[in-house]
Amino acid sequence: MKRENKTQYALLGILTQYECSGYDMKKFIETSIGYFWNESFGQIYPNLKKLEQQGLIRKAKTLDAKGTDRIVYAITATGRKKLQQWLAKPAEPLAERNELLLKLFFGSQLDHNGIRRHLQRHQEMGEATLKVYAGVEKDIADYKDKSPDYPFWRMTLDYGIERTKMELRWVKSAHEILDSIAKKKTGSKKP
Repeated sequence: MKRENKTQYALLGILTQYECSGYDMKKFIETSIGYFWNESFGQIYPNLKKLEQQGLIRKAKTLDAKGTDRIVYAITATGRKKLQQWLAKPAEPLAERNELLLKLFFGSQLDHNGIRRHLQRHQEMGEATLKVYAGVEKDIADYKDKSPDYPFWRMTLDYGIERTKMELRWVKSAHEILDSIAKKKTGSKKP
């Protein structure tokens, strides 16, 4: 069964926030939904063309601050309806591809110091991510009483925070497992 193209829904969703160019969409993705959903320019522009052909968005030429022609897109009523229909459907199960877990699964083929380095890097990345999320938390706080989107942004951010905290707890647990393996190895050696 062919999988449905979700890029179109990400783009339609962005256009519910504001009219913008493909470049603006990429920047929006990088600073907001990019923590859990990513799109490249190679995905954005072909999908914008298809969405326009289907009448789900319209494009218009405007001038930017420098007076240069600029193409911006806006969602149509039909596009908003299609987005709402998709939003109402259950989300498909996530088929995650996680390189760290793949390496750990086959970790008996690597020395424990190599595994610990992977875990340490994951911990450092998680700690850095929590700092980024703290900044996002401050950024969106201004919208708490001003935007109907705020509670949904907050739920999404909370998911990221909780998942990252869980992964940091898991890293600690993984180190403890490696410690217990090392103890068993040193305890079982005969003099």
